[in-house]
Amino acid sequence: MSHPSHIGQYRLLKKLGAGATSVVYLAHDPSKDKEVALKVINQAFLENPRNGRQNRKQLQNEAGLAGKLSHPHIVTTYDAVISDDICYIVMEHMPGGTLEKHIHSDNLLPLDRVVEYMFECCRALNYAQFNGVIHRDIKPANLLLCDETTIKISDLGAAVRMDIEQTQSNVGSPNYMSPEQVRGEPVTHLTDIYSLGVVMYRLLTGHSPYSPKNLAHLYHQILNETPVAPSQLRKDLPATLERIVQTAMQKDPAKRFATWRDFGNALAAVGHFEKSDFEVNETDKFSSLRKMQFFEDFADIELWEILRISEWQKQPEKTVLMRENEMGDEFYIIIDGSVSVTRGSRLLIALRKGDCCGEMAYIRGRRMPRSATVTANTDITVMKIDPHQLSRLSEQCQSHFNQSFMFVLAERLRMSDDRVSKLIS
Repeated sequence: MSHPSHIGQYRLLKKLGAGATSVVYLAHDPSKDKEVALKVINQAFLENPRNGRQNRKQLQNEAGLAGKLSHPHIVTTYDAVISDDICYIVMEHMPGGTLEKHIHSDNLLPLDRVVEYMFECCRALNYAQFNGVIHRDIKPANLLLCDETTIKISDLGAAVRMDIEQTQSNVGSPNYMSPEQVRGEPVTHLTDIYSLGVVMYRLLTGHSPYSPKNLAHLYHQILNETPVAPSQLRKDLPATLERIVQTAMQKDPAKRFATWRDFGNALAAVGHFEKSDFEVNETDKFSSLRKMQFFEDFADIELWEILRISEWQKQPEKTVLMRENEMGDEFYIIIDGSVSVTRGSRLLIALRKGDCCGEMAYIRGRRMPRSATVTANTDITVMKIDPHQLSRLSEQCQSHFNQSFMFVLAERLRMSDDRVSKLIS
């Protein structure tokens, strides 16, 4: 069945998927000159005699978040239209699909990647809670990948603002619902912590924590039965990582992690992916950038722009920032410490404070296989930037980025020429 050529100002390119409640298209936004995901809501979903009012409220919640939540790990909502004739949401396009493909035992992610994804989700959900939003429907289908290294949370339509009336507390997907959701009790951020714990269980083991015969049996298990220990399903699972999952999935909310910061710091301590602080003081970040040669031509206001779109990470020695031949387009600025850049077993270069890595994908304007592996030689602090976020910067700031990258490339070419000359001589 063919689809219309346009919805509003957006030109529809192809259908990405369809469900009972909506159809999602890849579309072109002429005002931004970029591809976006456009979700058209099924009118029957909004007119359902039993749940239509609640469904419309969820849609209004999501529409109300357009432009209000800005975080590196939350899918950006650009636009929303709610009318009697058509309702649709325009969002950031995430070409990497969802985490659903990684909850099966034959396609599990490396342990360090799971820990990194879960930590980034903790940061995003901590930010959402700080801005008065609880998600209420955390599941793999709502955790989207831009590429292998960038995850973002989507579908905040079920989210509830904590400063307005809360109703229908049991919104959520059955397999990921907390005991308090099953009982129909009011939800808090602890509900999302439980649900993310279930997601983590599935990513680590490839199995669901419960094996119900039907929905009623599932609810009984969620309320009364203790899941099989993850280490029984995956023998190489570290005990500390198992304890994190089990803490997040405690049936009593008071026994779970009390905050997203606690959950995130527990993940940091595992060692596969470590950050000693959940956030770094913004003024300290600014001061660090101001001292770097890379940013010497940037105005102060441009540095503040960069801080708004970047993610700062503290990671231990031997952390792999990017792997050879793995697809990706984010780049890093080294704030402190040093990294080695290798191809195969050959060392190409060592990078230190003020250097950048991963910039070639940005310069070429597309995701591409990494040409080398970048590994931390010491404990490091890095600033990670998603190139898709650069469009939010002023033109002058983007121009300065381009100039700095050209200088980096020219300097590395000079160093390469020097090495060749020494070999010849």
